[in-house]
Amino acid sequence: MSSHRIIRKMRVIWLLQAVSEFYPGTVEYRRSANLLSPIDIVLGQSRDESYSAIRWRPGQESNGFFLVVGGAGSGKTEALKRIGRGLLEGGFPVLVLDFHGDVDVSWLSPILMSSGLDSTIGVNPMELDSYRAHEVGLYDQRMALVELIVKAVPMLSQLQRVILTDAIEAAYRWVGIYDDDPLSWRRPPPTFPMVMDILERWHEDDELRSRRSTINGCLSAIKAVFGHPVFGREATLSIDEILSVGARVNLGMVPDSIRYIVADTLLRKVFRALMLKGPIPTCPADDTERFRLFIMVDEAKILSKASARLNASGHILNILATEGRKFGVGLILASQSIDHFGGDLKANVSTRLIMKPMDFEQAKKLGLDIKVSASDLMALRGKGDGFFKSQGSGEATYMQVRRP
Repeated sequence: MSSHRIIRKMRVIWLLQAVSEFYPGTVEYRRSANLLSPIDIVLGQSRDESYSAIRWRPGQESNGFFLVVGGAGSGKTEALKRIGRGLLEGGFPVLVLDFHGDVDVSWLSPILMSSGLDSTIGVNPMELDSYRAHEVGLYDQRMALVELIVKAVPMLSQLQRVILTDAIEAAYRWVGIYDDDPLSWRRPPPTFPMVMDILERWHEDDELRSRRSTINGCLSAIKAVFGHPVFGREATLSIDEILSVGARVNLGMVPDSIRYIVADTLLRKVFRALMLKGPIPTCPADDTERFRLFIMVDEAKILSKASARLNASGHILNILATEGRKFGVGLILASQSIDHFGGDLKANVSTRLIMKPMDFEQAKKLGLDIKVSASDLMALRGKGDGFFKSQGSGEATYMQVRRP
């Protein structure tokens, strides 16, 4: 970007804030995003003698996918904050899944999900895709829900899974949702407290006394996870609001099993909503046509619960990496290990920031990925030191991330 365009862009941002009182993270500000396009985020500066600015320009890459890898204390969180702030200043909505509660991105108010009184918003994994009624039946969606539960509660036996499947089917019927009536799918969905209530009734039913032990085991196992208040609240996250201005979902106060279910459910809902909008233009005129939403996930390992599933086509991160670009998704993922990402995802990411690795084994793997020696990676000081590499930049550049 020329110096003239940079000055013009800064003037536009200043005018929007000072004169119009429109701030990043608002609908009004986003409506002026075309004045700020293309996205041009100064991440920091090189550590060579030139001290040149290191920029991320996702519109000039094959996609808006960015991978940040580094051990604890390397500066990943500060890098994410810098990227998030830059995207919001550019007028683009950002969804931050904050698993530790410390990715405090400017202008994004946190939505706390916890069992505390300050948390009033929840998520319901039992909501259906009514618009796909003729493609994916209610049976398939119930099975996908059971699979999600099994990943979160792996101790369920096969018999308990059968009981749980029956209880979920009964819960949908309870609220008037039926397999052969797609229009009924638009009714308010059941909740997990309803499922647990059904299981408790079955446990007390004398006609089911032979299955009482199995029912009790199933109820005890899922209550530990799905009895959490976030799955029973009437108010749920607004997908429309996320797509309009973004959101920071603070999951730092809940266990990993809850984080995983909430994050997986939310990402699938968001992606389905983007699919409903249809593909972006084949040849986008600018970044406002190219990108609809940037998704940022810190500690992405929580979404990769089992290493055997890292390369599964149904893994939500793999879906976003392979299909997200054509629906306007930008993706920024951070983790301590490159092993937390599947092959499809790594193959599709156009930009990488490698910070001080957690150990020499990681350094060797990361070094091969960006063609930098493991010794050079281990020599990084942390606190923002790293090597930046994108398709557009060519060779990896030693840099220092600028604080947000």
